[in-house]
Amino acid sequence: MGLGGQSFARGEELDMAAFGVARESRFLPRPGSSRSRLGLALLLVAGVCGSGLAAAAQTIFIEDFESGNFCAWNSSLGVPGPFVENFAGADGDPWPAYWSAVGGVALADLQAGQARFRPVPSGYSLARLFAPVDTRDVELRFTVVFEDIATQGVGFYVRQNGGYLQQTTPFGQGYAVFVEGFRALPGIGVWREVDGVEQQIQIFFDAALNFQNGVPYRVRFRVNQVDLATTMLQAKVWPEADAEPEGWQVQATDSTPALQGISGGIAPDSWSALQSPGPITAHTFVDDIEVEALCNPLAGRGAVETVSESFVFTEGPLWRGDHLLFSDITADTIHRLDPPANFAVFRDPSDRANGLALLPGSGELLACEHSTRRLSHTDGAGLVTPLVDEYLGMRFNSPNDLVVRTDGTVYFTDPDYGLDNPGDRELPFNGLFRRDPNGALTAEWEGVIGVNQPNGVALSSDQQQLYLADSEAGELLVFDVAADGSLSNRRAIATGLTIPDGLCVDHQGNVFVATWASTIEVFAADGTPFGAIPIPQAATNCTFGGTDFRSLYVTAQTGLYRVPMVLPGFR
Repeated sequence: MGLGGQSFARGEELDMAAFGVARESRFLPRPGSSRSRLGLALLLVAGVCGSGLAAAAQTIFIEDFESGNFCAWNSSLGVPGPFVENFAGADGDPWPAYWSAVGGVALADLQAGQARFRPVPSGYSLARLFAPVDTRDVELRFTVVFEDIATQGVGFYVRQNGGYLQQTTPFGQGYAVFVEGFRALPGIGVWREVDGVEQQIQIFFDAALNFQNGVPYRVRFRVNQVDLATTMLQAKVWPEADAEPEGWQVQATDSTPALQGISGGIAPDSWSALQSPGPITAHTFVDDIEVEALCNPLAGRGAVETVSESFVFTEGPLWRGDHLLFSDITADTIHRLDPPANFAVFRDPSDRANGLALLPGSGELLACEHSTRRLSHTDGAGLVTPLVDEYLGMRFNSPNDLVVRTDGTVYFTDPDYGLDNPGDRELPFNGLFRRDPNGALTAEWEGVIGVNQPNGVALSSDQQQLYLADSEAGELLVFDVAADGSLSNRRAIATGLTIPDGLCVDHQGNVFVATWASTIEVFAADGTPFGAIPIPQAATNCTFGGTDFRSLYVTAQTGLYRVPMVLPGFR
């Protein structure tokens, strides 16, 4: 895979300074190439990497754009899981029968539990194999090993039509990730092939990639339709023995009409900078291929239903067995809802309770209370007692929201929103706290007064991460959770949110953020946004409930709303 489908020779270098890219070199198309006219017209970008979390640029789906996509990898919906290929055959066996060599293949067999292949030397030395694995909006993962990274690159297509360059009918077409080591710096890029012509969209060169012969590298490539006219492409590569980098190294969008809204197969390419008449002896190895359909948690959702708009300021929704509890802070009441619309008072007064949670195994209630500036415990008989009300002898500001790990560890936030008199403040920060099952209390994060307001808090579905909404900063933060419950590695995975408030998580790990923009913003676990659910009022919090946990309940100012979802929530 070369520059814009070009053949090029080592030594024909292009000074990237003309493109504002320092210290990097590219190769010009060989004079006389039938596709040389494309050479300088391509987008060449270096250093476009990192988390890149601007929501408008990363939205995976326009609201309800793909209402028919019911999360193909969700086994609970009765559909197949991801495609996996581990190449478990004997040495010398051919690739499995559903792979076909569509062009340029000098050798393709199995060796040491991996698939290896190499191209025929030509004016454009490229070997391609194709498999009819359906892809449209997918994440592709695979392992690659090079024998001679100084001359090699590997590409992997999705939405591929089974064609090969301009030498088949139809011509080759699709989107690809390409990992290379043959130019001045190692790189990873995203590509398209249109009418048999390969065109680079964006590439990231970095000496730190430091590809080595014989070392397995893991590649992750995500392709998804943003709207009717635009597809997003994201990619990263890292040594298999290392931790996966958090951010995408390459992220770009493409609006080539012929590649929008289509399905196709998968096709790996082995590319060599060596061309005829010189021999090519180095192989590319690929293994552990995984193709997983992307799941849009908003796909197929129902209309927003109004349960009631007769409250003062609702918060803290919590599903408990067969009913919903929620707070009306200003009315000093915790209400009970027995669906569809039977309301009763659960606790009055509530001491202006806000966030609610259950103790694992008991169903007994924990509550964050503004009036008492504490966390309370309500037992099965209705007796309310303090759980914790101070840190190092200082009273909390106004505990706001909480979540409980399965071992009984409690995480709770303490902004100053409910502190009626600022002069009553005792803590010199707005905090995120951890209370261990033995009662030990730790300040896990001390937010700056006037800068940070830690608010909604939720655990990931595997309890390995903790999500936190910083309402003042407009950020969705995530922490890593250690086995002992301690938190580390705080980072923002979404920014620019309009007063993010409460959070909830579905069973696939997607994060739902209630915002005062009158929306529930929905993000993948890594912060990639899926879109938003509009709510009639400024949304304050959310939870999943119902007999199948597919009802999203949303508190919003005076209202309580319900949204039927396809994916269930995290119980």
